Amino acid sequence: PHQRRLVVYPDGTDVLKEVPQRAAHRDYSVLRELEGTRVPAVVPVGRVVDRSIDPAEERSAALITKYADFSFSYRELLEGVGFGRRRRQMLAAVAGLLVELHLAGCYWGDCSLSNVLYKYDAMAIEAIMVDAETASMHNELSTGQREEDLEIMIVNVAGGMSDIAASQDVDIDHADLALGEEISSWYRWLWNEATSDIVI
Repeated sequence: PHQRRLVVYPDGTDVLKEVPQRAAHRDYSVLRELEGTRVPAVVPVGRVVDRSIDPAEERSAALITKYADFSFSYRELLEGVGFGRRRRQMLAAVAGLLVELHLAGCYWGDCSLSNVLYKYDAMAIEAIMVDAETASMHNELSTGQREEDLEIMIVNVAGGMSDIAASQDVDIDHADLALGEEISSWYRWLWNEATSDIVI
Protein backbone atom coordinates (compact mmCIF):
# COMPACT_ATOMS: atom_id res chain seq x y z
CA PRO A 1 0.00 0.00 0.00
CA HIS A 2 1.11 3.53 -0.74
CA GLN A 3 1.82 6.03 2.00
CA ARG A 4 -1.00 8.52 2.48
CA ARG A 5 -1.01 11.78 4.39
CA LEU A 6 -3.88 14.04 5.36
CA VAL A 7 -3.49 17.80 4.91
CA VAL A 8 -6.09 19.84 6.78
CA TYR A 9 -7.13 23.27 5.51
CA PRO A 10 -9.71 25.67 6.98
CA ASP A 11 -12.17 24.72 4.21
CA GLY A 12 -11.50 20.98 4.01
CA THR A 13 -9.04 18.09 4.01
CA ASP A 14 -6.93 16.69 1.18
CA VAL A 15 -5.23 13.31 0.89
CA LEU A 16 -1.70 13.07 -0.52
CA LYS A 17 -0.61 9.68 -1.90
CA GLU A 18 2.95 9.04 -3.08
CA VAL A 19 3.12 6.80 -6.15
CA PRO A 20 5.31 6.31 -9.23
CA GLN A 21 4.77 9.01 -11.84
CA ARG A 22 3.04 6.82 -14.42
CA ALA A 23 0.62 5.44 -11.83
CA ALA A 24 -0.14 8.96 -10.58
CA HIS A 25 -0.85 10.16 -14.13
CA ARG A 26 -3.25 7.28 -14.81
CA ASP A 27 -4.92 7.60 -11.40
CA TYR A 28 -5.44 11.34 -11.86
CA SER A 29 -6.63 11.06 -15.47
CA VAL A 30 -9.23 8.38 -14.73
CA LEU A 31 -10.53 10.18 -11.64
CA ARG A 32 -10.85 13.39 -13.70
CA GLU A 33 -12.90 11.57 -16.34
CA LEU A 34 -15.14 10.06 -13.67
CA GLU A 35 -15.85 13.51 -12.18
CA GLY A 36 -18.59 14.20 -14.71
CA THR A 37 -20.32 10.89 -14.10
CA ARG A 38 -22.50 9.51 -11.32
CA VAL A 39 -19.79 7.03 -10.29
CA PRO A 40 -18.86 7.43 -6.60
CA ALA A 41 -15.12 8.12 -6.68
CA VAL A 42 -12.78 10.44 -4.79
CA VAL A 43 -12.37 13.88 -6.35
CA PRO A 44 -8.91 14.64 -7.78
CA VAL A 45 -7.35 17.96 -6.76
CA GLY A 46 -3.94 17.81 -8.41
CA ARG A 47 -0.77 15.91 -9.18
CA VAL A 48 2.75 16.89 -8.12
CA VAL A 49 5.74 15.41 -9.96
CA ASP A 50 9.04 14.98 -8.12
CA ARG A 51 11.83 14.65 -10.63
CA SER A 52 14.54 12.27 -9.40
CA ILE A 53 18.16 13.44 -9.49
CA ASP A 54 19.25 9.96 -10.58
CA PRO A 55 18.09 9.42 -14.21
CA ALA A 56 18.04 5.65 -13.62
CA GLU A 57 15.35 5.95 -10.94
CA GLU A 58 11.66 6.09 -11.80
CA ARG A 59 10.12 9.47 -11.14
CA SER A 60 7.80 9.57 -8.17
CA ALA A 61 4.75 11.76 -7.81
CA ALA A 62 2.06 12.71 -5.34
CA LEU A 63 -1.63 12.45 -6.17
CA ILE A 64 -3.87 14.87 -4.28
CA THR A 65 -7.55 14.07 -3.77
CA LYS A 66 -10.30 15.46 -1.58
CA TYR A 67 -10.88 13.53 1.63
CA ALA A 68 -14.19 11.68 1.59
CA ASP A 69 -15.85 12.95 4.76
CA PHE A 70 -17.27 10.33 7.15
CA SER A 71 -15.72 7.48 5.17
CA PHE A 72 -13.94 4.45 6.61
CA SER A 73 -11.97 1.41 5.48
CA TYR A 74 -13.20 -2.16 5.12
CA ARG A 75 -11.15 -3.13 8.16
CA GLU A 76 -13.10 -0.68 10.31
CA LEU A 77 -16.32 -2.16 8.98
CA LEU A 78 -15.18 -5.77 9.46
CA GLU A 79 -13.97 -5.15 12.97
CA GLY A 80 -17.23 -3.47 13.94
CA VAL A 81 -19.70 -5.23 16.19
CA GLY A 82 -22.47 -5.26 13.60
CA PHE A 83 -20.57 -6.56 10.55
CA GLY A 84 -22.76 -9.64 10.26
CA ARG A 85 -25.72 -7.33 9.75
CA ARG A 86 -23.80 -4.99 7.42
CA ARG A 87 -22.12 -7.68 5.29
CA ARG A 88 -24.94 -7.90 2.77
CA GLN A 89 -25.06 -4.11 2.43
CA MET A 90 -21.31 -3.93 1.90
CA LEU A 91 -21.22 -6.57 -0.84
CA ALA A 92 -24.18 -4.88 -2.56
CA ALA A 93 -22.33 -1.56 -2.40
CA VAL A 94 -19.14 -2.98 -3.97
CA ALA A 95 -21.15 -4.76 -6.69
CA GLY A 96 -23.06 -1.54 -7.37
CA LEU A 97 -19.82 0.45 -7.64
CA LEU A 98 -18.44 -2.03 -10.18
CA VAL A 99 -21.63 -1.81 -12.25
CA GLU A 100 -21.48 2.01 -12.20
CA LEU A 101 -17.82 1.96 -13.28
CA HIS A 102 -18.44 -0.52 -16.09
CA LEU A 103 -21.46 1.41 -17.36
CA ALA A 104 -19.24 4.51 -17.48
CA GLY A 105 -16.67 2.57 -19.54
CA CYS A 106 -14.12 2.24 -16.74
CA TYR A 107 -12.06 -0.93 -16.51
CA TRP A 108 -10.65 -1.00 -12.96
CA GLY A 109 -8.04 -3.74 -13.10
CA ASP A 110 -7.53 -3.88 -9.34
CA CYS A 111 -10.85 -3.90 -7.51
CA SER A 112 -10.20 -4.85 -3.91
CA LEU A 113 -11.66 -4.09 -0.49
CA SER A 114 -8.69 -1.84 0.31
CA ASN A 115 -9.18 0.25 -2.86
CA VAL A 116 -12.66 1.24 -1.72
CA LEU A 117 -13.87 3.55 1.04
CA TYR A 118 -17.25 3.08 2.66
CA LYS A 119 -19.83 5.54 3.97
CA TYR A 120 -23.09 5.00 5.77
CA ASP A 121 -25.93 6.34 3.64
CA ALA A 122 -29.13 6.26 5.70
CA MET A 123 -29.79 2.51 6.15
CA ALA A 124 -27.37 1.52 3.37
CA ILE A 125 -23.62 1.62 2.70
CA GLU A 126 -22.03 3.50 -0.20
CA ALA A 127 -18.76 2.29 -1.78
CA ILE A 128 -16.34 4.91 -3.15
CA MET A 129 -13.46 4.20 -5.54
CA VAL A 130 -10.19 5.60 -4.17
CA ASP A 131 -7.49 3.98 -6.30
CA ALA A 132 -7.46 4.15 -10.10
CA GLU A 133 -3.78 3.41 -10.79
CA THR A 134 -4.61 0.38 -12.94
CA ALA A 135 -7.85 1.73 -14.39
CA SER A 136 -8.54 2.85 -17.95
CA MET A 137 -11.47 4.54 -19.66
CA HIS A 138 -13.16 3.19 -22.81
CA ASN A 139 -16.23 4.08 -24.86
CA GLU A 140 -17.69 0.73 -23.84
CA LEU A 141 -16.33 -2.32 -22.05
CA SER A 142 -16.36 -5.74 -23.66
CA THR A 143 -17.75 -8.76 -21.84
CA GLY A 144 -14.17 -10.03 -21.55
CA GLN A 145 -13.01 -6.85 -19.82
CA ARG A 146 -15.88 -6.98 -17.35
CA GLU A 147 -15.29 -10.66 -16.62
CA GLU A 148 -11.58 -10.03 -16.09
CA ASP A 149 -12.42 -7.24 -13.62
CA LEU A 150 -14.69 -9.64 -11.72
CA GLU A 151 -12.02 -12.36 -11.62
CA ILE A 152 -9.45 -9.92 -10.26
CA MET A 153 -11.96 -8.69 -7.67
CA ILE A 154 -12.74 -12.24 -6.47
CA VAL A 155 -9.04 -13.04 -5.96
CA ASN A 156 -8.31 -9.70 -4.26
CA VAL A 157 -11.31 -9.93 -1.93
CA ALA A 158 -10.32 -13.47 -0.91
CA GLY A 159 -6.83 -12.16 -0.15
CA GLY A 160 -8.25 -9.32 1.93
CA MET A 161 -10.47 -11.66 3.92
CA SER A 162 -7.52 -14.02 4.48
CA ASP A 163 -5.50 -11.11 5.87
CA ILE A 164 -8.35 -10.19 8.20
CA ALA A 165 -8.62 -13.78 9.42
CA ALA A 166 -4.87 -13.95 10.05
CA SER A 167 -4.89 -10.65 11.98
CA GLN A 168 -7.66 -12.00 14.21
CA ASP A 169 -5.98 -15.42 14.69
CA VAL A 170 -8.82 -17.10 12.80
CA ASP A 171 -8.06 -20.28 10.85
CA ILE A 172 -8.14 -19.59 7.10
CA ASP A 173 -10.78 -22.33 6.73
CA HIS A 174 -13.12 -20.02 8.66
CA ALA A 175 -12.26 -16.89 6.67
CA ASP A 176 -15.07 -15.32 4.65
CA LEU A 177 -13.56 -16.41 1.33
CA ALA A 178 -16.96 -16.58 -0.39
CA LEU A 179 -17.45 -12.82 -0.18
CA GLY A 180 -15.91 -12.11 -3.60
CA GLU A 181 -18.05 -14.76 -5.30
CA GLU A 182 -21.16 -13.26 -3.70
CA ILE A 183 -20.18 -9.77 -4.85
CA SER A 184 -19.79 -11.22 -8.37
CA SER A 185 -23.25 -12.83 -8.23
CA TRP A 186 -24.80 -9.59 -7.01
CA TYR A 187 -22.97 -7.69 -9.76
CA ARG A 188 -24.38 -9.99 -12.45
CA TRP A 189 -27.92 -9.46 -11.18
CA LEU A 190 -27.46 -5.67 -11.04
CA TRP A 191 -25.82 -5.59 -14.49
CA ASN A 192 -28.70 -7.52 -15.98
CA GLU A 193 -31.21 -5.18 -14.34
CA ALA A 194 -29.33 -2.10 -15.59
CA THR A 195 -28.79 -3.25 -19.18
CA SER A 196 -31.64 -5.55 -20.15
CA ASP A 197 -34.43 -4.28 -22.39
CA ILE A 198 -37.88 -4.08 -20.82
CA VAL A 199 -40.59 -5.49 -23.06
CA ILE A 200 -44.00 -3.86 -22.56
